[in-house]
Amino acid sequence: MSLIEFNEDDVTIIYSPALNLSGYGYNPEEAKNSFNIALNEFFRYTNNKKTFDKVLTELGWTIKGGKKKPKIQAPLNSDLIAKNPLYNEIINSKNYKVYNEDVEFAF
Repeated sequence: MSLIEFNEDDVTIIYSPALNLSGYGYNPEEAKNSFNIALNEFFRYTNNKKTFDKVLTELGWTIKGGKKKPKIQAPLNSDLIAKNPLYNEIINSKNYKVYNEDVEFAF
C-alpha cells in the first residue's frame, strides 16, 4: 500500500489514498505514529461494525475468494488519482515522498 508524505504549514502528513486515512505530526516519526493509530482504529472500528469488506469495496478495493482466505487488492494508483480529489491535489501541487508498505489484515 502506498503512503504519501508531505508537509503543510510546518506539519508532516502521512496519507494513504487507498484507505483515505492520514496521520500528522511535527516530524515524519510523529506523523507515522499518528497514521498507525488511525490505521489501527480503522481496522478495529470496521471489524467491530462488520463493515470492513463494505468500506474497502467503497474505497475501490477488490475482494475475491472466501471469508477464510480472501484475496484483497488495493485500487490502482491511476484510479485513485482520477477519483480522489485530495490525492490528485497532493500529486499535482505539493512536494511529496511515496513509501510502499505491506499491511496485513489480521483480526
